[in-house]
Amino acid sequence: MNVSTTAIEGVTRPASPDREAELHRYRGTLAGLRGVAEAPPGPVTLQAVRVLKECALMGIHVASRLVGTLGGDDPRSDAGLRAIDRVLLDLHGAKWDLGRADGTYADAAGFDPGADYTRLLDRFRSALARAIDIADAVIGGTDLPCGSTGPLEFSGETPVTVDGAPTVPSVCPVVVLAGTNREMGFQYATQVIEIYGPWIFAHLAEHVVTDDERAVLAQWTAQLDEYAPEIVEFAHGWSEGAHDRGVPLTPEQAVAIWTGYLPPADHHVLMAEELTDDRSYGTNVYSGAVVTGSGETVDMCSGFCAWGTATADGHLHAASTTDHDCTHQATIVAFPDTGNSFVYTPFSANGFIPGLGRFYMAGHPGFNNKGVTYVHHGGHGTEGAGNGGGPQEEWGYGVRRGAATFHALQFANSAAEARDMMLAMPVGDPGRILGSAGGLWADSDYGVVIEQRAGSPDAPRPVLREQTSSRSGAPMDVLYANNNALSADRDAWAIPDEFVFDEEGGWYLPFPERTGTADAGIAAARRGTRNSAARNRFFAGQANAGVGRIDSDYLTAMYRTSGTIPDGPYEDAVADWNAGGEWGSSAAHRGNAFTAVVEPAAGKYSACIGPADRYVEVREPSHGYYYYDETGEFWTVRLLDHPAAVVDDALDTAATAVAHARTALESLGRDLPRAERWLQEASESLISARTEDTPDQAARSAVMAESSRRLRLACRAQVRAAQVTTLVGRITGETRSTDR
Repeated sequence: MNVSTTAIEGVTRPASPDREAELHRYRGTLAGLRGVAEAPPGPVTLQAVRVLKECALMGIHVASRLVGTLGGDDPRSDAGLRAIDRVLLDLHGAKWDLGRADGTYADAAGFDPGADYTRLLDRFRSALARAIDIADAVIGGTDLPCGSTGPLEFSGETPVTVDGAPTVPSVCPVVVLAGTNREMGFQYATQVIEIYGPWIFAHLAEHVVTDDERAVLAQWTAQLDEYAPEIVEFAHGWSEGAHDRGVPLTPEQAVAIWTGYLPPADHHVLMAEELTDDRSYGTNVYSGAVVTGSGETVDMCSGFCAWGTATADGHLHAASTTDHDCTHQATIVAFPDTGNSFVYTPFSANGFIPGLGRFYMAGHPGFNNKGVTYVHHGGHGTEGAGNGGGPQEEWGYGVRRGAATFHALQFANSAAEARDMMLAMPVGDPGRILGSAGGLWADSDYGVVIEQRAGSPDAPRPVLREQTSSRSGAPMDVLYANNNALSADRDAWAIPDEFVFDEEGGWYLPFPERTGTADAGIAAARRGTRNSAARNRFFAGQANAGVGRIDSDYLTAMYRTSGTIPDGPYEDAVADWNAGGEWGSSAAHRGNAFTAVVEPAAGKYSACIGPADRYVEVREPSHGYYYYDETGEFWTVRLLDHPAAVVDDALDTAATAVAHARTALESLGRDLPRAERWLQEASESLISARTEDTPDQAARSAVMAESSRRLRLACRAQVRAAQVTTLVGRITGETRSTDR
């Protein structure tokens, strides 16, 4: 089955789900979920709570697919999405409390070993039942249930659920920093607390550092002092800024956000392994997968870039996603006194992804004012980690990916220079996900994926990919990666015998039951390579179809190009997958947590929470993730010469988008309540963004905080206006290339 080629044909939106096909596909799944919701209570265990949580998430997926079959101007569509949002709020609160109960939200929500599992079961069962009610109402043509009220309070700028869990913002927040690295760290802490409230760093500050941890931290800090000393300065400023807002984060606790307190790993560490006793737990959380007959799968993000002869203008164009349940993050727009200005989005604002663990301020994408771009981590080994590393006997202390990326964005003047910076750092700790330097780097002249750095820094023996071959055998100025190895050298990765290789997909395990290991975590990581290979083949198809004319519009369309799953009942499609059958996987899917498209030569950074369209499919047997008040739309920020210019440009972009949305809505000639709500919010946000409250003689930290506030409002206005334009376009049948 082939992936849809809508991006190739220039259509930027997948069609809304077909009503009869979706009813046929999910009727059996609904029956199974109903059986779970109505089953008599069984043993009250943590595992039972987790299973019911997965069922509730699957219920949300089915309800969303069915609501999506309603027309855009059907009042029941608006009611259905609002009903789903209310369930999502309650589900978010229940997940938050479950994370406190099992420790997987430790750095975000703390740990509550005395949690009431019976109450948690009831909450997830209630969410599942309400999701089923929504699906049944669509099927039966009846009124959709209203559900409970929405957020009642705020933590900083962030709405919280009725039980106090801070929601994930539907529009990615932005912070603007300027000055020395210490000043920028101070500004980062104060601005992130302004967005989210003190909780975002509070649990990090509660960690009691032991003498053993202090000794380990000293060795990590010594590596930063040698290779990226500005990170230590940033961390010290971070501590000062947190203190300024009443959070007693010490300098060593702030440094540990970039390094952790643990010594280098002696094995490949899976997600959440260090949060729970169950090594395989995080693999399920990360990919949004459901437990199948073959177990769980895992993957991590996607990235694509093109430059030179592959693009329409010869400049670099790039895009990437992070794939997990999105958390509380913030895009950084930085203007350091030394080095380059840059934009960069860590996976989370405090270096921790709930349910998965510590990622040490890693993230993507990012680029600087010289056009040097970090697109993506650049693939992984078969065990779930290893990217940018080397043989296990070379593992040790070094610089983790977040710090290495931050350093190169600030100081590299070309992609080749960024490559050399990575190779000049120790192999480090590749046993942990993104625990060492490396990645996919590019500019308008050159691109490279650093898959291995064996021998670094003294005698580097790197495994590098610098181009991609087209289907005719010609080299293309294109690079892409998902979560598997693409270099053909089996020995470089110690590839197990069970794996196969193809030129476009890389190394993967073709049959999920033949993992070659009894280790549940490693088996899950190996299964995930099959999905990564499928998405690599998707990228190959898009590259071959677009070579010579790839630009940011093309990449935006690509990340709105849904994959496909086999026709017929969902349970049959799952059985086909488990038997080794291929689905039409796409890099655009319901597991996307954050989607970004960048055009460094123009300074353009466009970002979207979740997938770039609600109606993209899942990529494998899974429920994916849905977000409260989900938008499926980008804001665009341009990295210009100074912060004020960035804000002014975003305001101009917002004003144009609002005017366009107003014209589109007026041309419709009839009431459309949700579009009217969005347009009103866009207009109010734009008015507020135009109002500057900073006194003339304010300190630089206050000026940056005010610039950030105004920029966030401008971004919100852009996104709300884009929602209006898209909805009107769906109703009228018009398509657009992009509003970016």
